[in-house]
Amino acid sequence: MDRLLQRLTLLARAEALAMRLHLHRAARTTVFIAAAFAAGLFAFAFVNYCVFVWITGVFGPIAAALSLAVIDVALAALFVALAGNRAPTAEEAMVDELRAMALAELNNDAQQLKAQVEHLQHQVTRIGEGISRVTSTDPLQLGLSSIGPIVSLVARLLNRKKSE
Repeated sequence: MDRLLQRLTLLARAEALAMRLHLHRAARTTVFIAAAFAAGLFAFAFVNYCVFVWITGVFGPIAAALSLAVIDVALAALFVALAGNRAPTAEEAMVDELRAMALAELNNDAQQLKAQVEHLQHQVTRIGEGISRVTSTDPLQLGLSSIGPIVSLVARLLNRKKSE
């Protein structure tokens, strides 16, 4: 039971650490992105204006506006594609590995607990069958086959008490 609690505690700590790392990284990234966005927006507006004036002189205002719109859409698609390529950091990978390991250990504990419960269920069934054999037959005809499960149970209980 202590191992189960330790693993649950480990999993909770790993989840809290992962969340803290994700939030810290997201906050820092948001601040830098906001500053870069503001500076980039001003620069982009002035570059667009300069290119528009230059293309207007050569091809006219309609062609200038259309060509700048195509260039802006291509740049936006490029930036969206670059933003989508985010690989996890070494810290995030380590926390994810720790989380997976804790979950695997908890799964193993659950399987062991399930096996113990099934074994206990089998033992209770055997005890019930033994008791029903003892109570359903004539008390004067009790043989060794009826008393065997009860003696076995008493012996196991005594052995457990001695080992504790």
